[in-house]
This record gives sequence, structure tokens and C-alpha cells, in this order.
Amino acid sequence: MNESDFNEHKTPNGGWQFRQPETKWAVEHPISKTLDGATKDVIAMRHKNKVMTGKYKWPTDYEAVKSEVLRFNRKRLGLSEVGTPAPFRVNRSTSRSAEAGAAVADRKLDSMAGLKRAAAGTAVGLEWLGKGAKTVPQELAEKRAATCVACPKMVGGDWYVTAPAELIKKSIEAWKTMTGNAEFKFETTQGEKLKSCDICKCLLTLKTFVPLEHILSKTPPEIMAEFPNSCWIKNKDA
Repeated sequence: MNESDFNEHKTPNGGWQFRQPETKWAVEHPISKTLDGATKDVIAMRHKNKVMTGKYKWPTDYEAVKSEVLRFNRKRLGLSEVGTPAPFRVNRSTSRSAEAGAAVADRKLDSMAGLKRAAAGTAVGLEWLGKGAKTVPQELAEKRAATCVACPKMVGGDWYVTAPAELIKKSIEAWKTMTGNAEFKFETTQGEKLKSCDICKCLLTLKTFVPLEHILSKTPPEIMAEFPNSCWIKNKDA
């Protein structure tokens, strides 16, 4: 993308993105977002995470956050920071291109690793559904869901959600037919707040109903080690 093509009123390549590295939170559906919408999403996230906002001194002022979003997107697109003198931009063009290329390579590696985990996480739920297994009690699923919603590792809207979600949806329908539980809904009172785990990449609306012994038998040690101490899986909340 050229410097002259970037402005506040035009959606940049990839949309108005923003990622909070400390929590790995990211703006959902950036392609359909305006700069104003992305800015307000960031502000809303920070207001909901007052402890983290205070700890890292994240700004919540509209103009300050808007500037952050602009800088974030300029940087990911390989453009100079806002306000950088033109001569300096020209002299750094080669360096900037190299940095942009390295960033693209890093994102590809992250995507490959994420895809592998997403496949493994999806398999946990699919295998369990395929066996027509029983769900844990609703009370336990509710307890698990509440733990996940409060966890900083819960994320939503990332690329890996779509395909597994569609596959699991079809498998759930097959499970209902197999078990005769046509009216059962994999739902908790957490509703849409319950999304996906940034560590195992599982869809939590389903995983909170899966028996612990099945989860433990399918979770590699390296992933288990990454779960925070507060995780119900690590605490073996059966």
C-alpha cells in the first residue's frame, strides 16, 4: 500500500486492525470496521479490563486511542509513523521493507502453528461427539464457562474459529440424532461472551460440556503447560 493511499476515511488492506499484545485481544471483523468503530472497540475493551489498563497505563481517551490504531495499521502495512519527516522516510525505505518482510514471515509462522493447534483442538470435540458421549452436568459446564470468560486467554474473532465452528456445528447435529437429544443445546448463561481459547484453540461453548478425562487424554503436555493456573482443565475440575 502506498503512503498516499492511506487515510482515515478509507479502509486499508486487511481492515482497521488492532491487537493488544499483553492480552492478545484483537479487533473483531476488521474488514467491516471503520476507524471510528475500531477505536471504540479498543476503548470498550480497556474499560472492561480496568486492572490491565491501569497496570499498563493504556489510554482510553478517544483521540489517543485513535492515534494508536492509526500507528498500528501504518506499521503493519510498512508505512512510516505519522509525522515522520519526508527525507527520513525516504532514507529508511529499504530498512522499512525489510522489517515489513520479516513481519509477514513471522505472521505466516504464527498462522501455521495456530492452524496445527486449531486442528488438534477441533479433534478433541469431534472425537467425543462421534462417540455419542454424555455431557457433563449443566452446573459444571456453567462453572467452567464462568472461569473461561474471566480468563485473559479467552479470545474471539480470530481466523481459526470459522472452519472448526462449521465442522463442529454439523457434528453436533449428528450427535443429537445419535443420542436422541434433539432438544439439547450446548449453552450456558455466559452466552456470546464465551468464545475460544487462545492456547488450545478450542471453541469453549462445546468444550465446557466435554468430560475432563477425554480432554486430558487428548491434550499434549506442552499445551497443558501453557494453561494458566486458574484454568479448570489444569485444576482437573471434573
